[in-house]
Amino acid sequence: MTFHPPHDHLHHPAPSQRRDRRASFAAIAVVAAAAAIGVGVSVASQSDSATAAAPAPTGEINQMGLPVVVTPGAGTGTASAGGVEVNGATWELGTAPLDVAVRPSWVLRNTGTEPVTVGEPHPEVRSGCCPGAFDIDTTTIQPGGTVELSFELSMHAGMDGWHDIAVHVPLYDGTAEQILELGVTGDFTST
Repeated sequence: MTFHPPHDHLHHPAPSQRRDRRASFAAIAVVAAAAAIGVGVSVASQSDSATAAAPAPTGEINQMGLPVVVTPGAGTGTASAGGVEVNGATWELGTAPLDVAVRPSWVLRNTGTEPVTVGEPHPEVRSGCCPGAFDIDTTTIQPGGTVELSFELSMHAGMDGWHDIAVHVPLYDGTAEQILELGVTGDFTST
């Protein structure tokens, strides 16, 4: 059996109408191409930022056997108590990876005239879970001196999501105890 197309009894558009249709099709093609280029640029910038966001390993392994990575983010704001001041009091990790250890840290500066003793820091989980261990250079800060306090965090699947942890640091200047409040926030997620 042979297929025969039906007879063409339709009106053929005038040449000016054909030019208008071609111009319309050309305009649609230009818009579609521009949209495709925009999507390509958006996807490229997202993958570039995802690649840039992956923290570099430090070469260390923590006590749980996880690799330690360069801590993402930075500290913002200031806090002070008992003659001690901290610039970058709240460490904002941004997005942090799972299955690695990060170590946000703070420099505590004694701005007073007497030595200050640093007590055992206590975490307060405001959102999320699982605070890690603290590490401090020394527990005495001489006048004008500094110490570094770090706080290790490592999350795995099931512990992912938003974390907000306050860090309460007791300070004793020889007469009274005061509490310095620091903080860490971050969204732990698989990359």
